[in-house]
Amino acid sequence: MAINTTIHKSLTSSPKLKVINDASLVNHKFWSEFVRNHPQGNVFQTPQMYAVFEETEGFVPILIVVMDDELIKGIQLAVIQQETKRNLGIFSRRAVIRGGPLIDENDKEVLKLILDEYNDLIKDKVLYTQIRNWVDTSPNKSVFLKCNYKYLDHLNILLDLNQDEEEIWSNIKNSKRHSIRKAIREGVAVKMETSESNLGNTYEILLQVYNRIKLPCPNMDFFKNCKAHFQNDPRFLVFTANWENKTIAFRYVLAYKKVLYITYAGGLEEYYSKNANDLLNWELFLWGKENGYTVYDFAGAGSPNADYGVRTNKLRFGGKLYNPGRYQKIHQPLLFYFVKVAFFLRRKLLLKKT
Repeated sequence: MAINTTIHKSLTSSPKLKVINDASLVNHKFWSEFVRNHPQGNVFQTPQMYAVFEETEGFVPILIVVMDDELIKGIQLAVIQQETKRNLGIFSRRAVIRGGPLIDENDKEVLKLILDEYNDLIKDKVLYTQIRNWVDTSPNKSVFLKCNYKYLDHLNILLDLNQDEEEIWSNIKNSKRHSIRKAIREGVAVKMETSESNLGNTYEILLQVYNRIKLPCPNMDFFKNCKAHFQNDPRFLVFTANWENKTIAFRYVLAYKKVLYITYAGGLEEYYSKNANDLLNWELFLWGKENGYTVYDFAGAGSPNADYGVRTNKLRFGGKLYNPGRYQKIHQPLLFYFVKVAFFLRRKLLLKKT
């Protein structure tokens, strides 16, 4: 269920502008076209993503739209996430905004309207909000700072699929080329799955991965809803690596506007020597090129201020590192820091036990 408190509000500073936070009052065709036509439009701000959040336990979408008569001037889709297996209430609630807000012509007034409306809606509902940028937001950084968001450096890695296959291959580090060849020699095969049963098989692998790292995993309904709502463009794709008729690794991919977003990935620990995860990346590069996609998004590379083995591994595939950063606003500081310390100590204890 979405949060709607202010359904339709006129703004005295700009009489023609209206803020809407009720998705039922937004024309979904216009919404979809705005995201598709926006230079920074991405899958995480689409009406399909809103539907996935709304229908999945543990996710509560918050949509804010600024209208000028019938024209959309800005959109922000946020989601409140809460762990569902424990009755932790506010202690596990945080809000995430991926790839937004999207503002027409970088209008700073519209951006501030969205952030002000959002802050009013969210302030007593979550511990913190994190805005995960997909592009450089430096032209509007001052607006975020005025609204009390702190900027944090955060990296991502993108691979240009417009390159020739030979060029992509040559940019992959020797160690990864060797492991890809080894996976092929040992009979690992990659395919795109279509049946519901294969989603279940891969989800079992994902559960093992999250259990190993002691982090909460989205429930199965989230991925079923992705499959139901992302069928054309956006698309939800499941790729598996198989050895001797057994699925040993996978990728969940969201495909939209020529971009392949790697959203979840994992492999069975006992089959790591088969190098299935490395082969999956390579085969996805080839599949993306063959199907007209131009960017392979590795989905995050951590903070530049901390060592991160995952980043080092991803960079071996020849992608380019860049720093779109993040914004974070802590809505309940004392409780946030208490929960942060408690979570760190709990995870450290669980990891020590394994």
